[in-house]
Amino acid sequence: MTIILRQAAILLLFLLLLYGLALAIAVPAMPRPGEANLDTAAAARSPFMTEPKYAFLNRSQLDSSDDKAILLGASNMLAGFRPVRLQGLVPGAKVHNLAIGGANMTEVRQMVDLVLEVQSPLAQRHNVFVIGVWYGLFADDRARWYTPDRHPGDTDLDIERYRYGFYRRTTNGPVALLPPAWLDAGVTLIMPFLLVDRLARDAGKVLRPARAVAAPTEQAAVPSAERQGQYLAFWEDYMGGSGRLDTAPFVALAQTVDTIAATGGRVLLVDLPLPRWHASASPYEASYRRHWLALQQQLAGRDGVAFLSLSDADRPEDFSDEVHPKPRVAERWAVRLAGALNSVPGPLAMR
Repeated sequence: MTIILRQAAILLLFLLLLYGLALAIAVPAMPRPGEANLDTAAAARSPFMTEPKYAFLNRSQLDSSDDKAILLGASNMLAGFRPVRLQGLVPGAKVHNLAIGGANMTEVRQMVDLVLEVQSPLAQRHNVFVIGVWYGLFADDRARWYTPDRHPGDTDLDIERYRYGFYRRTTNGPVALLPPAWLDAGVTLIMPFLLVDRLARDAGKVLRPARAVAAPTEQAAVPSAERQGQYLAFWEDYMGGSGRLDTAPFVALAQTVDTIAATGGRVLLVDLPLPRWHASASPYEASYRRHWLALQQQLAGRDGVAFLSLSDADRPEDFSDEVHPKPRVAERWAVRLAGALNSVPGPLAMR
């Protein structure tokens, strides 16, 4: 028995030495981004590589007493509002974009909770959450997260919670194993695994033949009727095929607003546009408008809640596809959002 214990101790010692060596290599090889503005669009250039991993592992920077505008939503929020551009227009706050491509309201609510989890009460009072809303944000969880490639119901953020053991799965939802205050230490400790992930990705790129990528275009082209039909079919499948939105995700949005308000933070809800051909042809857009009007009436007059409608910015030639604005159009969106942010009551508007 003594020999077995001695051998186990020696093996453990060598494993710790090997891990220490891997850590000594990974930490300098994978420096954490020191950007002033968090931006999930920069995930591929960071140690985190993907938008959900970037948002989950890099959020501790938001525990500060600076006024903060934290942008949340799906990929149209990423394409429409670049933090570096907005920062010059909103001098009273640090602008961060933690939108995640493909997010629905469940994932946005999770992101709010994850941000608040790492913040002190003082930091929470300096938040302005900017949530970009449109019908795609209210995709049903059954259609969005119950797929063969994941544990039923797990969002992309849930996958990151469990990937490195920061949380454990329970029947009542995820439970943190790593105290939120230790997030940065945890990220440092998993750097060898992040380095392996990065090396595997880069090796895959080398081994796969390069594909030609068309340069982005700014011409005033509108998708053909055939292409429009393909886009609409995609969203019909993505949303679950019922042709209407349920009430539950709108209730979740109202509850998320309540959560933010309870911490002393503020909320700006941005009604995002679609090209006219898409909005007029989708039954989900009509359903969204009915629910959205009811939600606005419910939240009207609430302290710390403001609205910005961009639904008039719907010229088909201003979109690169069925959802995302072209870069030159995003400039106009940024100016309008900055005007709304600079008018939000509180410290943000007084600078």
